[in-house]
Amino acid sequence: MKDEIVIRAAFPDDATTILALHEAAVRGERGAGRYDDAQIEAWARRHTPAEIRERIATRTFFIAERDTRAVAYAQLDVAAATVRSVYVAPQDSRKGVGRRLVEAMVATARASGLRELELDASLNAVPFYEALGFRTVGSHDHCVRGGPAMPCVHMARRLVADGAATE
Repeated sequence: MKDEIVIRAAFPDDATTILALHEAAVRGERGAGRYDDAQIEAWARRHTPAEIRERIATRTFFIAERDTRAVAYAQLDVAAATVRSVYVAPQDSRKGVGRRLVEAMVATARASGLRELELDASLNAVPFYEALGFRTVGSHDHCVRGGPAMPCVHMARRLVADGAATE
């Protein structure tokens, strides 16, 4: 079906695609008033393809595709019970792609026996995560390698009801 979103596992060969999606999504925040140009530039160029390939080997990455074109990615660190990233290309934002990626990560986390997920949200993403059941735990500055500190919000979401056993 045309325009259908397909979520798939990412592979090491997806590293450059992931970096391009990351950079496009971050640069799409320019002018939103939450971060200045220096913060956005540092944030947009945080990683190398080799670093992404290393992370793909130890974390769970998802790619969202529309008509075989990658439009978003997400990164789940099961060992740390942490959502590390969700980035959607600007032209595909606000179309449910990010929600689908978070749903895939939540399902994976539950299947792995996790009871809670945490994340550090950029200021622009807080309402998105709140709509998906995450709550604010605190805030802090995230230090971007080689760049200025960026304020972010630490959030968490329970995956099972209190007292419930995981499956």
